[in-house]
Formats: sequence, C-alpha cells, structure tokens
Amino acid sequence: MLLSNRIRTFSPPDSALFCREPTTTFNHHPPVMLDSNHPQPDVVHQPQPHQQGFLLLLILLASAGLLWLFVPFIPGLFLAVLLATATFPLYRRLSLRFSLESDKAALLMTVLIFFLVISPILYLLSASALLASDFVVRMRDWVSGFENNAAMVESGKNIVYSLPIPDFLQNFLLDEVAKNQESLVKTLTNGMLSLFQGITNNSLAFIYSLILVVFSLFFFYRDGPALVHKLRLLTPLPNLYDDFLLNRFAGLATVLTMSTVAISLIQGISFATIAAFLGLQWFFFGVSLAVTSFIPVIGGPIIWGPLAYYLFASGREGSGLFVLLWGAIVNGFLIDNVLRPILIRHLSTWHASEDPDNDLSSLGHTFLTTLATFGGIIDFGILGLFFGPVIAAMAIAIFELYEKIYHDQLDHS
Repeated sequence: MLLSNRIRTFSPPDSALFCREPTTTFNHHPPVMLDSNHPQPDVVHQPQPHQQGFLLLLILLASAGLLWLFVPFIPGLFLAVLLATATFPLYRRLSLRFSLESDKAALLMTVLIFFLVISPILYLLSASALLASDFVVRMRDWVSGFENNAAMVESGKNIVYSLPIPDFLQNFLLDEVAKNQESLVKTLTNGMLSLFQGITNNSLAFIYSLILVVFSLFFFYRDGPALVHKLRLLTPLPNLYDDFLLNRFAGLATVLTMSTVAISLIQGISFATIAAFLGLQWFFFGVSLAVTSFIPVIGGPIIWGPLAYYLFASGREGSGLFVLLWGAIVNGFLIDNVLRPILIRHLSTWHASEDPDNDLSSLGHTFLTTLATFGGIIDFGILGLFFGPVIAAMAIAIFELYEKIYHDQLDHS
C-alpha cells in the first residue's frame, strides 16, 4: 500500500514526438543512472516550492540583465517590430508569389522598407542638418565681422527695427539689447555652439537608431514566426488570451503604420504642390511636412507656420496668406482632422471584419492619440511618434482582456 502511494502513472502528450509507453515516476528518490544497454526511462520531476522560487529568481535576474543590456536599443527595436508586424503579410505574399526562401524574402522586404520609409527620413535629416550648419556658419561669420560688441549690438537694433512686430514689442527688445550687451554677445556665441553640438549629436543618434531598425527588420521577418511561437509557449496565459493580445498588437501596428504613412504622403504631396506653385523648394518642404505630419494636429503647423511668417516678413504677403490658409484648412483641417479619423475607422473596420475581437477604435480618438504621441516623443525622442499610440492602445487591450476573463465576477449594476 505504501509503495503504491509513492508510484503514479504519467501519460505523455499525444504527439509525434512522444510515442513511448507510460512510465512510472517517484516522488522522492532520484532516478537511477543505467548503463547504455538499458536506457533510462522518461522521468517527470515536480519541482519543490523552494526550487520554484529559485527558478523564478533566476528568471527575474535573466530578464533584468537582458533589459539592462538592451535599454539603449529598445526604441529602435520597437520600431523594427512595429514595421515588421505591419508589413509581414506583404513579406509572406512575396515569399509565396515568387517562391523565395525566407532569407531572400526578408532581404527584399528590408530593402523595400529602407527606400520607402527610411530614406525620406534620412534625406530630411541630412537636409535639415546642412541647413542648420549653414545657419551656424553664417551667424559665426556675422559675429566675427564686427569690430567690437557695440557694433554688434547696433546691428542687432537694426534687425529688431526690420522685424514685422508691434512698436511696443520693438521698444521692449531694444531696451533689453541696450541693457544686456555683454551677456547678449556671450549668450549668442554659446547658443550657436550648443546648437551645432545638439544638431550633430541628435543627428548621429537618430541615424544610429535607423541603422538598427534596418538591421533588425531582416531578422524579424525571417525569425518572426518562431519568436511568436516561443512567446506563446513561455507565457503563463492560455494561448487563447495570447492570441488575443498578439492579434491586437498586429492590428494596431498595421492600422497605425498604414494610416500614418498614407496621411503623411497625402500631406507631403499637397504641400509640395503649392510650394512648387509658389517657386519654393517643393521637395524639401514636401518631405518636411510629410515627416512632421506623423504628429497629429500640430505636426503640420511646425512647417507651414514659420514658412508663412517668413513670406509675410519678406514682403510676399499674398504667398504667405495662401500658405497660411492652405496649411490651416487643407492640411490642418481636411486632411489631418477629417481624413485621418475616417481612414483609421475604415482600416479598423476592415480588420474587425477579419477578426471580430480586434477592436482598434482607440486609434481613432484624436485626444488620446495626440497625448500618447507627445508622451512617446518626450520619453523616446522622435521614434516615440509610433510608440505612444501603440502603448496606449495596448493598455486598453489589456483592460479589455481583464474584462473578458473576469466578466462574471465584475459588478455590472
């Protein structure tokens, strides 16, 4: 009787990898090592509580160590995951259509994403850095061209007189210039140096992040299914809930990426058209507005607002008024505030028709999307343009999952 209580029968899972007969296991005694002529039977060992605690501690330490190592790369890796998830159906379609191996299909998709998404950003970054550097050089030459500080201050007064601002504001600026001549010169010199260093450092950091994104895309395309399978295996949630969260993330990534890129292209083409009509650098302004329009509501005014002011100040009042009205009405209201929610709603409906549980309506809330976007920018820099909305929408998805699991225990009164 005692022996029968210490022996239990284990039935392996019904799969091709497990095809042996049921074996017996012992609760307390370790398995006996057998020689090569007598293979050792499969043993199922139930870990004791102290063993479970130690294993949990090792898992936490390993996770903390990996997180500590990957902290500098998290923004770039997250953007790569977002792009790979949104474009993975295209990768699979290319692979099947042209009978490509996974390596070749992943390389082809990486090259396409580089030219369609990364290259315009690199162009804008390079052009902006060159313009900023040219401005710093011009300011340095302007400062070094004066014989003394008094001559520089006098030139500053002339600049104030030429500004299209009210008289009281001109008088205030002139008084401040006269009172703080030395500190003004020192601040101007230090400001130019800091501006140049900031542009250089931020440009290098951003280019490094984009290189990491391109490098990571190849491996996410090629090894993505295996990573997802491993993630579903290791999470303690049932696969039903894992699939809910994974499908929600895939839907969010697809809808956010497609809607953002589409709106950016429309805004860029629209503004490039009027820039060419006015004789301005249409390609630069079109790409600039396309990139800044990633930020909802106020992304466009970052470009067309200063441009309209510059046209007004340079005596081209008609062109400045046209840019102001076009940017505020067409780009700001019709495209950003009307077309964007409509596009997100149609894309969300399309995903919901394929998966009824995949509700992506949270991306259509302008207030939530705007706050989440700014939060992502503050925490992650320019790459946070994508992170904020996805993190906010995934938080809502987790709350919905909690409601699904504990629906019967919640108070619905």
